[in-house]
Amino acid sequence: MKLSYRGASYDYNQPTLEITEGEILGKYRGSTWRCHTLKEVPTPQPAANLTYRGAHYVTGNGAQANLNYQKQAKKMEEIVKIPSTLSAPREIARIHQANLQRNLERRLQAARLRGDQTLVQLLEAESNQLV
Repeated sequence: MKLSYRGASYDYNQPTLEITEGEILGKYRGSTWRCHTLKEVPTPQPAANLTYRGAHYVTGNGAQANLNYQKQAKKMEEIVKIPSTLSAPREIARIHQANLQRNLERRLQAARLRGDQTLVQLLEAESNQLV
């Protein structure tokens, strides 16, 4: 694509990313929800020494930036890992239940610190319903 900025013309090649569709992870409002992953990790721009109005600066870190990107991608894979076995719905339900319980305990503690007995009673009733 040919572009220009303040009279300077240049070519811009938009990067293309190939995405693979994974297995069906769930349904939302009747539509299936799939996991999308990149076929290959994009490479960062090479480092360049530049000057703007007399101030020198460096863009990109080359191999270091690519290494940091790969580390972040691995961390995200570990965080977002969803079990692909048949027990996945049970595991998700267990995690959801634990999150609800933890949130309720936090709310109950805050109500006790404020001394709001009405709210404490309501939250204890909600806790009994969760169990």
